[in-house]
Amino acid sequence: MNQDKKSTFPGSILDHQDAVKAEAEKVSAKIEEAFGKLAKKMRARADKAKSKMEGARKPEKRAILVRRFELYADAATRLEERRLPGGTE
Repeated sequence: MNQDKKSTFPGSILDHQDAVKAEAEKVSAKIEEAFGKLAKKMRARADKAKSKMEGARKPEKRAILVRRFELYADAATRLEERRLPGGTE
């Protein structure tokens, strides 16, 4: 006959709410920081494409740069909107 073995799992989340909350805040802050950095990077790339676009003479090259600007600007906007309210910059 087999005896029931005790679980070695350290307990439920309910038993450790303070630790879970602290970890969630720590991870959320890291995510917030990463979103902010990536948004800034995308915004810088959009600005670079825009400045190149203004100097482009060929219609094909200008169209490519316009689309590049739109994509980077849209990505930056999405990341900025996705950031958690009250986050640090």
